[in-house]
Amino acid sequence: MANVGLAHVLATPAVRPGRTSDATLAHMAGILGYTAFYLMVATVLWGVLLATRLLDRHVRRQTLYGGHMVLAILALVTSVLHACVHLFRHDAYFDLKKITIPWLGGADTIVSVGILGLEMVLAVAISIWLQRRISYRRWHRFHWWAYGGFALIAVHTVLASREKHFSLIIATIAGSIAVAAALATIRVIAPIARPDDSDYWFDVVEDARDESYFR
Repeated sequence: MANVGLAHVLATPAVRPGRTSDATLAHMAGILGYTAFYLMVATVLWGVLLATRLLDRHVRRQTLYGGHMVLAILALVTSVLHACVHLFRHDAYFDLKKITIPWLGGADTIVSVGILGLEMVLAVAISIWLQRRISYRRWHRFHWWAYGGFALIAVHTVLASREKHFSLIIATIAGSIAVAAALATIRVIAPIARPDDSDYWFDVVEDARDESYFR
């Protein structure tokens, strides 16, 4: 009997056989996707306020950075969960290549756009660990890639949505994109925004760390 069970396990195909009509996990992935998108919108809006220094008179700089980082981490975690849920779907087959490699991994254009956008944002997030090695100014220029990633994710969210018959969802997505685009434009043209300048708070923290390191 044990041999029969072992043979059955060894004979299990590498690819999940068949598909069913159960779309529960697809809807769960959708909910996670919407949540990730709105968290990413909040991250972008917070980042714009951080760059334009509009809240510096009311909130400590450290608190603003902390809030931006918390939102970014939540957005990334939810986005990764959104992608991983597809691995367990019953109504469609996704493997690791299909959720990580745009186009060449087998995903269609709509999904591939989202994959590329998420990977761009993840690259920016990972680059934080290299910030002190490449200097804040150079890192901040690379940080602008996050806006391109967000734009691709916004396109993916709109086109891949399974809930298009819910006008409220579409309206909130459109409104979020409009607000994010408007504030991003303000960030570019506002005289107070100096995206390529070093951040004073970062400079103070790094100087203090360097002094303690060389003691």
